[in-house]
Amino acid sequence: MSVVEPMIGRAAPEFDLPAVSADKGMGRVRLIDYQGRWLALIFYPRDFSLICPTELTALADRVDQFARMNCAILGINCDSIDSHRRWLATEPERGGLGAIAFPLASDEGGRVSREFGVYQDPPGVALRGLFLIDPDGKIQYQTVHALGVGRRADEVLRVLGALQSGGMCPSGWGLGDAVLDPTRLLAPGRVVAQYRIERRLGEGSFAAVFLAIDETLRRPVALKVLRPGVSARPRALLDEARVAAGLNHPNICTVYAVDDNDGVPLIAMEYLDGTRLDRLIASGTLTIAEAVEIARQIALGMAAAHEAGVVHGDLKPQNILVDASGHAKIVDFGLARRIEHPADPMDTVDRDDLGTSAGLTGTPGYMAPEQVRGEPSSMASDLFAMGSILFELLTGRPTIQARTILQALDAIRTIDPETLAAEVPDSFATIVRRALEPDPSRRTLTMQQIAEQLPLALDQFEAIQGVRTPEREPFGDDT
Repeated sequence: MSVVEPMIGRAAPEFDLPAVSADKGMGRVRLIDYQGRWLALIFYPRDFSLICPTELTALADRVDQFARMNCAILGINCDSIDSHRRWLATEPERGGLGAIAFPLASDEGGRVSREFGVYQDPPGVALRGLFLIDPDGKIQYQTVHALGVGRRADEVLRVLGALQSGGMCPSGWGLGDAVLDPTRLLAPGRVVAQYRIERRLGEGSFAAVFLAIDETLRRPVALKVLRPGVSARPRALLDEARVAAGLNHPNICTVYAVDDNDGVPLIAMEYLDGTRLDRLIASGTLTIAEAVEIARQIALGMAAAHEAGVVHGDLKPQNILVDASGHAKIVDFGLARRIEHPADPMDTVDRDDLGTSAGLTGTPGYMAPEQVRGEPSSMASDLFAMGSILFELLTGRPTIQARTILQALDAIRTIDPETLAAEVPDSFATIVRRALEPDPSRRTLTMQQIAEQLPLALDQFEAIQGVRTPEREPFGDDT
């Protein structure tokens, strides 16, 4: 007898089997044929049996509902393809299955059944195995029933819906029900994965951030826990966080770990005891020298990211933390750009229904003109956001001042870098003008160049103002 091993998260074994269906006749089925769709893979013991027809016909009766959920159904057992053909051609009252709306594949010899761990010998049949395989070909659900116990189509649909929700679904969850929001359930003292929650630090449109203790490494971390219902699958967000985890720079928040093994999608990051840059700007306490030093550090961090081929996609003051010594760190690389659209033009938007062909990604108040047209985030769009942040640091107000998203988008489409450059001190005007160039092909300034030019511009400003302070030293250590 085969041993059923856990296969969750693993790539499904490849198969290429002869199959027959009522509408297409004889043919072959392969795992790759289902790429981009979910697949309900149904192993069953025998044709012309008593329980198997009840399962397969119940699934066939719901095939349209499976299709609406982008899920195909495939039945497999170890009988011959000729047996399948005869079973489909025989009326149910004479022991046949009749015409059902999905194919039956023949695994004579049981090779595929063995690879899925459901082959039983003796009697040489497949157990009642059910595998839900995601569009990437990975197994997300498996269960095996005894030969005498049939499966319910409603339960298969329930589990499929739960998996597709991307959230936490309790035992009583049903299709259409809300999923649990882990950000509301995590209270001080609770443990998720290896992290013990200490307190909530803040929350945004797609996640909440907690101070937690890594109980394995005994260190504090900032734990970003994703909310359910974001526009992208949590797995996609976590994949982007894994890319960001490869960045190592003193002005970039370090990502320690990315995890969803407990059903809670989370990112464990370096804990930063600092103030968000937007709040620091609003306080009005920054001197020009301090503002320029913060901008220089942001540019250095972004230069390192671009060197590694990583685009932020949502660079803005809300995603920059500054500690008491003036050390700046950039957070949320590759995360916020896919998140559901809020109402505030200074929050992240990700929609395909605002008049663009490819969808909007980013924060309207800091989007580049090409992003407004629906083009993807790029190094050039990061540069435009950097120019907007520099303008805000120097003037105390954002480049785009709007009360609605549509007003913000219109202002971006008609942005005039010459006018904006005239509003900052002369020594910084060229940097602002070049960074806010509306045409991305002409936005040739780099983050590294900004980092190098800012101290020179500050020297010129201080020389003109007669306020040079020789004792001034850069904030932080960004060597």
